[in-house]
Amino acid sequence: MDRKNIITLINGEFETEEAKDILRNLIDFKIKFHQIKSFNSELKFGEKDARSQARIMELKASMQKMLEIMEEAEANGYSLKIDTKIDIEFQPQKAQILNKEVINL
Repeated sequence: MDRKNIITLINGEFETEEAKDILRNLIDFKIKFHQIKSFNSELKFGEKDARSQARIMELKASMQKMLEIMEEAEANGYSLKIDTKIDIEFQPQKAQILNKEVINL
């Protein structure tokens, strides 16, 4: 069993509109994931998930940066080579004590 794995998610050359669609959809999906996670936390515990809220802000900044890059590429007649890898590494699970029960995260 490999403790570290790399998966290729995106690898190719794209016109700016196609690249924008691909990346916007990925970032939007991650934003929605964290919005739902934070909302669920608010329902269960009465407060939004702080890590998800911070991640939403980071992702929105990444979205803005990506859109700026796309505008620059389009204005200058460039296509875009995108190479996106996902690094997956096995980590020991952390235990969290909640209501006197140990829950593995």
